Amino acid sequence: MPSTPVRLSPLAWATTLLPLVTMHVCYLLSASEQLVPWCLPWFEGCTSISRASRSGTAYFVFKAGMLPACVCMMLFWWANRHWLRHMQVEPKIWWWLGMLAALPLALYTVVLGHAGDTPYLLRRIGVVGFFGLTFLAQLGLSVSLRHSPMSAAGKSLLRLCGFTLLMGIASLILGVIWPEHYDTMDDGFEWALAVLINLHTLRVAWLWQRSGFAVNVSSVS
Repeated sequence: MPSTPVRLSPLAWATTLLPLVTMHVCYLLSASEQLVPWCLPWFEGCTSISRASRSGTAYFVFKAGMLPACVCMMLFWWANRHWLRHMQVEPKIWWWLGMLAALPLALYTVVLGHAGDTPYLLRRIGVVGFFGLTFLAQLGLSVSLRHSPMSAAGKSLLRLCGFTLLMGIASLILGVIWPEHYDTMDDGFEWALAVLINLHTLRVAWLWQRSGFAVNVSSVS
């Protein structure tokens, strides 16, 4: 039975671009509907991703974009396991963490826009779970790449992970030592961390494309 190679780089591009485009489109929609102020949210922190996506047209767009992104994310981390094996590197448990990260993100997406203490708690669990598990998975992938023919790329991805970690630590420290002003900065940190997490996936997508990563799919002649 013949097999056809299917390149998987489109999956990686979808995994990084779908959430990035979705959250920025939602911000633009909410700002145009006067639900949030106009600004550069990554720097000014005028609104959170949640606030920009929980009302109006953005409520529907966010769910329509992020739920498919969760599916792409699970497939992306599953495929990373096989990508490394193609380079004679045996991945550790981190790829499971990446797949699991899609679940808290899906939880966050579903409950966003609903009021009450329980939805708020579920959103917090979703945010912390997604960022934490994804960061650990990205760190594991970066370390694994250092032992592959793409060791230089692994080092650059490790530096990106280090910068993301420093950003998260800075956010926590400022929340403790400068609480009276932290509310105005917290939203900016949220946008920045979301972009950094997706930049890591963007870089991996480019590596997949450059390496020609593909899987063989059997076909009936």
